[in-house]
Amino acid sequence: MAYGFVNSIQTLGTLDGPGVRFVVFMQGCPLKCGYCHNPETQELSGGKEYTADQIVASVLRYKEYFGKEGGITVSGGEPLLQADFVAEIFEKCHQNGINTCLDTSGCIINEAAEKLIDLTDYVMLDIKFTSDDDYRRYIGCPLSKPLEFLELLQRKNKAVRI
Repeated sequence: MAYGFVNSIQTLGTLDGPGVRFVVFMQGCPLKCGYCHNPETQELSGGKEYTADQIVASVLRYKEYFGKEGGITVSGGEPLLQADFVAEIFEKCHQNGINTCLDTSGCIINEAAEKLIDLTDYVMLDIKFTSDDDYRRYIGCPLSKPLEFLELLQRKNKAVRI
């Protein structure tokens, strides 16, 4: 059973993906965006430890509100830092007929991230700038990282909103 560190949870969210969503804000982000909307999630230390089962049990309490388009969104921080944990949540959500959405910067691509993408129904990819110089200066990684992530999503035929 996977454990993960969660900064906060928002029930019945309407801005973090299609429909009504149960939104989990993960703790930790490798980027240092100067305009971060959730700076309290940046440090990997902190947050509250949960099991995937605990998150899914909470999600199930709200399932009747999701309708056809709603479900769970995992945001951050950066959920790809805890991809195994999020993948376990998404797998269990799918077993219960719940739509999954990943809100990510796309800055990490590895085997765990690819497994998570396979379990994701919808991706909100935050491409923050269009120039590599700005990306490196204000975000802390090259523009090529999220563009490579976008190519991976396209190869896997994932629904994505930029």
